[in-house]
Amino acid sequence: MKKIAFISLNATTSWGGSEELWAQTATRMACSGYKVSVSVKGWNPKPKQMQAVEADCSVTYRWYDQTLFQKVAFMAHRGQGFYRWLDRVRPTLAVINQSSNNDGLFWMEACWQRSIPYVTISHVASENYWYPDELNARLAHAYRRAKKCYFVSQKNLELTVKQIAAEIPHAQIVRNPFNVSYNAVSTWKQTDEGFKLACVGRLNPVSKGQDILFEVLRSDKWRNRPITVTLFGEGGHAETLKRLRDLWGIQNVEFGQFTPDVESIWSTHHALILPSRYEGLPLVVVEAMLCGRICIVTDVAGNTELVDDNVNGFVAKAPTPEFVDEALERAWQQRDSWYEMGKAAACKVREVIPPDPIAVFTQDLETLL
Repeated sequence: MKKIAFISLNATTSWGGSEELWAQTATRMACSGYKVSVSVKGWNPKPKQMQAVEADCSVTYRWYDQTLFQKVAFMAHRGQGFYRWLDRVRPTLAVINQSSNNDGLFWMEACWQRSIPYVTISHVASENYWYPDELNARLAHAYRRAKKCYFVSQKNLELTVKQIAAEIPHAQIVRNPFNVSYNAVSTWKQTDEGFKLACVGRLNPVSKGQDILFEVLRSDKWRNRPITVTLFGEGGHAETLKRLRDLWGIQNVEFGQFTPDVESIWSTHHALILPSRYEGLPLVVVEAMLCGRICIVTDVAGNTELVDDNVNGFVAKAPTPEFVDEALERAWQQRDSWYEMGKAAACKVREVIPPDPIAVFTQDLETLL
C-alpha cells in the first residue's frame, strides 16, 4: 500500500483557508485506499475540521511553545524530534503545506536527508518578508529538489522566484476548494436602502488591510453616501478594529457574525471589498464571483488573475488608502452596473477555477506515487 504524508505548517491560527486543500485531499485519498498520515500543530481547542481528518487518517499533533523552556529547546534543535516522525511513517510521498512560501524549508531538508520524495504547497507570499542569503540559498535548493512545487497563484510563484533568485522548474498552479456551490445563484438585493459591501476575511490588518479601508471610509465623501461595509471574519484584532472604528466615528462600518454559510452573505450584499496587503488567491474572491458579485481588490498576489479592472470588478493599484479610495470611487460611479458586471465575474471565475479542485489535485499527486 502506498503511503502519503501531509505536513501542515500553519502556526498562526487553528484553522484557515490554507488548511482546506491538504485536509480535504488527505481524507479523499484515505477513502480511496491510500495509507495517509498527517502531522499538524496541536491547538486547544482542536479545530472541528480535524474530526473528518482523524476519521480517515493517522494524525500526529505537534505540541510546542507551551512554556519558555519548550520554546527555547524547540528553537535550539529546529524541531528534530518532530522530523523523526518521518522515520516512523516512511511515506512514499510527503506533501508539505506551507502557510507562506518559505516556512517549509526545514521539513523539505528533513525529507531530502531521508530520501523521501516531497512536494510543497505555498499559499501566500509577501513582498515584505525575505529570508537572508544563507536561508534563501538553502530554500532555492530545497525547491529544486521537490518533485513539484504548487502555488495558489502565478504571482506568488513569480514573487518566490524573485525572492530566492532561482527558477523553480517543477512549479505548478493549484486551486483551493471553495465554500459555495459551483452553480451558486445569489438573489440580488435591491439598492433602495443603499449599497452594502462585505469585507470577508480574517480580522488581521497586517495581511487583510482593514485599517486601510477605515482610512478611506472616514472621509466626509464616504460618510455622506448610502453605502455600508460589513466585516465578516474572526481574528486577533477584532476589538482593536472596533475601537478604531469608534475612535474615528465611522458610522457606516458594521461587524457581522461569522457564518459558514457564505452564500447567505451574497444574498444581502452587493459587492466584496478586500484591501489586502498580501494574499495567495483569496477564497473570498472566488466565492463572491461564483455568487455573481463584483470584487473591489488590491493588485496583490492572484487577485488580477480573476478580477479584470472595470470589467468584472475594480482593482486598486496598491494597498494604500489613496489607491483603494480611487478604485472604490470608480466602483461607486458605476454602481448601477454592478449586477451586470457580477454576471461577467461569474463567467470569468468558472473559466479559471475547476468545479472540483480536490479531484484535480488528488489526480496530480497520484501521478507522483
